[in-house]
Amino acid sequence: MAGSQIQWNWKELTVVAALTVLVGLVFWFRFLPLPDGDLNFYTEPAYLLAKFGWLAGPGSQYVDLTYQKGIYNYPPGHYLILGGWIKLFGLSDDSLLAFTHLIHSSILVLLWALIRFRYGCSRLIAALSLIAIFPKAPHGRPDMTACFLAIASWLALPLDRSWKKILLSGGLAGATLLVSPAYGVATIATLFVIITVNGSLTWRDRLRFEAVWIIGAGLVFAGITLVVLSWQHSWALAYAQFTTNLAIRGAQTNAMPNLRVLYTWAFCVVPFGIIAVLPALVVIVLTWKSTDSILRVVTLAFLGGTLAWLLTNKLQFLTEYHYLFPAKSVFLAVLCSRTRIPLWARVLPLILLSAIGWYLFKANFMYLATPLRAEHARYSENSESGEILAVDSLYFATTYRPGRTLNYEPYKNAVLWPTYLKAMPKSLRAELLQGLPTSPLVPQVFVVSSFSAVKYGQPTGDSLTCKGAERGFEQLRFAGRAWRLPANPYALLECTTQ
Repeated sequence: MAGSQIQWNWKELTVVAALTVLVGLVFWFRFLPLPDGDLNFYTEPAYLLAKFGWLAGPGSQYVDLTYQKGIYNYPPGHYLILGGWIKLFGLSDDSLLAFTHLIHSSILVLLWALIRFRYGCSRLIAALSLIAIFPKAPHGRPDMTACFLAIASWLALPLDRSWKKILLSGGLAGATLLVSPAYGVATIATLFVIITVNGSLTWRDRLRFEAVWIIGAGLVFAGITLVVLSWQHSWALAYAQFTTNLAIRGAQTNAMPNLRVLYTWAFCVVPFGIIAVLPALVVIVLTWKSTDSILRVVTLAFLGGTLAWLLTNKLQFLTEYHYLFPAKSVFLAVLCSRTRIPLWARVLPLILLSAIGWYLFKANFMYLATPLRAEHARYSENSESGEILAVDSLYFATTYRPGRTLNYEPYKNAVLWPTYLKAMPKSLRAELLQGLPTSPLVPQVFVVSSFSAVKYGQPTGDSLTCKGAERGFEQLRFAGRAWRLPANPYALLECTTQ
C-alpha cells in the first residue's frame, strides 16, 4: 500500500487551495449557493446554543412539538460546530455562506491531497474528481461538515502502527458520526475495511490497529454526546426523540427510491450504479487474487461504505448524497488512474459524472449573473411586533426571532407533528408535553421567497392577503432556454392573515 504514495507537494496543494478559495469567494460574493430547505431547521438550534446555551428548535414545532423544549433528534456535532461559528461571527446570510464555503473549499483541498498524495493519482484525474464533486454544496445542511471530517479521518489514517495518528483518525471518524449518522457509519465501515485488508501488517497488528481506532472513535462520539446530554439535562427527551425519529424518519429515509421514474435512473442508477458500483464489482472479480493491489483495497472500502450506508439510509444516499461520498470519489480516481486503460475511457466516467451533477445542482451556479444580493436587500426586516412569522430558509437569517418564528418548510408539511406525537413513547408523553400547547403556533405572517414557493408551494388559506414576488414566478432563462426555476429566487411573497 505504501508504494502508491507520493511525496506531498506543498506548493501544488497551496495552488489548489488558492484556486478553491478564489472560486468560493466568487460564489460567496454572488450570494450562492442558495440555502437548502433545511437551513432553518439546522441553524436555529445552533444559534440558540450560541446565544443562550439552549439547544432547542421551537421554529420546527410543526415537525415535533417537543422541539420547543430541546432538540436531540440528531447527534449534536453539527450544532456544536455551527454554534461555535455563530458565536464568533454572528447570525447573518454572509456568515452562514462563509461557513459553507470554508467547509466546501476544505473538502476539495483535502480530497485533492488524498487522491494525489495518498494514492498517487495524476493531476488530470484529481482535477476531474474535484469538478465532479464541486456542484454538490447543500448550504445549511450538515452533510458537507460530515464529508469534510470523513476525508480528514481517511487522510489521517496511517499505514503503520503510529498510535497517535490512529487515535486521531478514529477521533475524526467519531466526530463524523456526531455530525451525521449516515456519513459516520459509512466512514467507519470504509476505513475499517482499509485497516482490515492492510497487507503490510500482521493480523495481530491489524486487530490492535482496529481496537485503538475504534476506541478513538468511541471516546469522541460517546464523550461529547454524554457531555451535551448532561449539560442540557434532558435524558428522557433525548430518548423519546431518538426512538420517535428512528421509527418515522428512519423508515422514510431507509426506503428504496422509485425505480419507475426517469429521475431515479438519470441521477441515481447511471451516476452511482453504472458509473461506480458496477465497475467496482468487476474490479473485485479481476483483482481477487491481488491482495496487495491498491485498487482492490479502495474498491473493497468503497463497497463496504456503500453497504453500510444502504443499510441505514437508502433513499437520500441513492438519490442525492452519493455525489458527496468520499469513498466513491477515491475509488473512481484510483480506477481512472490505471494507465492500462485508454485515456478517453478513463476520463469519460468522470466527465459524465460531472455533467450529471452539474445539471442536477444547477441552481448552485445558474444564478451567477443574477443580482441576488440586491434583490435580497429589497426586503427590510420585520418590525419588532408580536406577530408569529413563518419564514423560509432564504430569509431565515434576517427575520429570525426566538420563539416568534416558525420554519416555513416544516409548516407546509403540517402532517408531521401529529405523526411524531403519536409515535412518542406513551410513558413519557405527559412528562415531555407538560407546559406545551397541544398544537403548534399558527403563523400570522408568511415571509416566503419565490424559490421556496415554487419548491414547497405557496401559503394557502381563505383569509390570506398576499403581495410581492410578481417577477419571482417567471421562469429563469439560461443558455437560450427556460428552466423550472424562478427568474429571481429571492423575490419576496408576503402574506398576512385577516
